[in-house]
Parts: sequence; structure tokens; C-alpha cells
Amino acid sequence: MIPFVAIDESKIAPLHPYGVSVAIAFFTWDWALMRMAVRRGFCRADFRVLTFWMGILGWSVAWAVDALFYHPGQPLGQRLFAIQGFSSTGAIVGATIGAILWSRIHIRKEDGRWRASRRKEPLALLPISEVILSTWPIAFAFGRVGCSLIHDHVGKAVAPGTIGSLFAIGFPRSAEDGVHRVYGPLHVITGASDIRYDLGLLELLILAPLAIGFALTLKRTVMMGTYTTIASLVYGPFRFVLDFLRAEDGPTGEARFGGLTFAQYWSLPVIALGVALLLRRRRASQSAAALQPAD
Repeated sequence: MIPFVAIDESKIAPLHPYGVSVAIAFFTWDWALMRMAVRRGFCRADFRVLTFWMGILGWSVAWAVDALFYHPGQPLGQRLFAIQGFSSTGAIVGATIGAILWSRIHIRKEDGRWRASRRKEPLALLPISEVILSTWPIAFAFGRVGCSLIHDHVGKAVAPGTIGSLFAIGFPRSAEDGVHRVYGPLHVITGASDIRYDLGLLELLILAPLAIGFALTLKRTVMMGTYTTIASLVYGPFRFVLDFLRAEDGPTGEARFGGLTFAQYWSLPVIALGVALLLRRRRASQSAAALQPAD
């Protein structure tokens, strides 16, 4: 069983552990994203417009998905008018819509005025995806550090002594539950009685190696589609399986539709995209091999 780790917000006020994590995630990703975009031949000013597209639509769809598909016990009207959460998969959907629009609409500043026009030829989406996904795990990994510290994605209960309990956290049910150790603002609690999965922590365990692996290759020349394929085939299946551990009720519950969550339905086309790109790469490799002259 993993110890319960949290930060006493009163000791770091006015900072908030999740807010600090999100700020680090945003600025680190923005720095890496823009450097990668320039390295891949995109105009820096034009690509900066894309970040606004992704930001506006990403946050908007993230809020809408959270309101519509999370908090199943609350009335729909209350969910729609209470900005109370943020769906990571909704953010990805919104950012994807933003990237598609940007690939077709050119917004630039001319003579001191902003102008928009339809691009003569839409930009290819795969090179855009490569820039975004090569750096995306960095942002999400830092974001999940924040989730792990505030425990805002509590999953299903786990029976003690099972294999699943090795990947679960003992959540204290009261101030007296478990053994408490305090290191300044850091609180570590062991032996608490409510054993549950922490989905933010579990996602961090897959995102951190992915982020490190991608970061080590950013200055290398890799085949087009590599980052998109790997990200789709790693994160898509993982997220699909992970959501089976999500609580169905309570403050972190998520509604099911046909037995699956929104994130699981979203994972299916992501997996399909990864498989399609992998098959396309295999066919291209076979075609290239066939064209090689025989010895």
C-alpha cells in the first residue's frame, strides 16, 4: 500500500500545490512546444496563434465535458453553471479542434490589425500533431503531480492484501486514522484504513516515463508520426483500462454510458489512430524494402 502524501496548504499560502503544479506544467510545456515547433520548421508567430486556439477551446471543452459527464449525482443545471472541474480528455478534444481550425484558418497581425483568412491549402495535421504530442506528456506529468498531491481523482476501494492494494493508497478517514508524520508542510500518513486507487498517481506513473523518453529524443531526427503513434498506443489503452478503476459515485465519480466513461469512448479512436499509423509505417517500410536493389 502506498502512503498518503499531502501538502498542508495553510503552510504554503497563498500558493496552492495544484496551482503550482499547473503553472510549472504550462510554462514548461509552452517553452518546449515553441522550441519544437521552430525546430520542425513552423513560423513561430503563426504557431503562437495555435497555442491560443488550443488554450481557449481546450479549457472550454474541458469545462463542458466535466459538467456533462462528471458529478453524476448533481442536477444538470447545477453542473452547467458551476465551474467546478476540468476534464483532461475534454482538454485534449478541445485542443484537437483548435489545431484543426488553425490548420485551415490563418490569423495574423497586419498594419496593426488582426486579420483572419482561409488558408489556400490546409496544413497537414500529422506534423502539427508531432510537435504537440512530442511535448504534451511533459505538461500532463506535471499536472498529475498536482493531482497526486490533492488527491482529486479517488478511485474504487481495494481489498487489503490483494495485488491491487500494492498500487493503492491508504486514505485516512479521520484525523486519528493511520500514523501521521509531518515534515514542514508535507504530511505523510501510513496505515490508513480506506484503501483506494488514486487515478492521478497511477496516470503519473505512465506519463513520467513517457515524458522523459520523449524529452531525450527531442533534438534527434525521428520518423514522421513516431510521437503520435507512441502516444496513442501507450496512453490510449492505459486510459481505457484506468477508468475501470474510477469511482462511479461521490465527488470524484463519473457517469457511465453503456458501461463506459467519456474518457473510455475517447480512448477508442485514439487507439485506432495509433494502430492506423503503425500499419501505415509498416507498409511504407515494406515498400521501401521492396524497392531496394538485390545484392
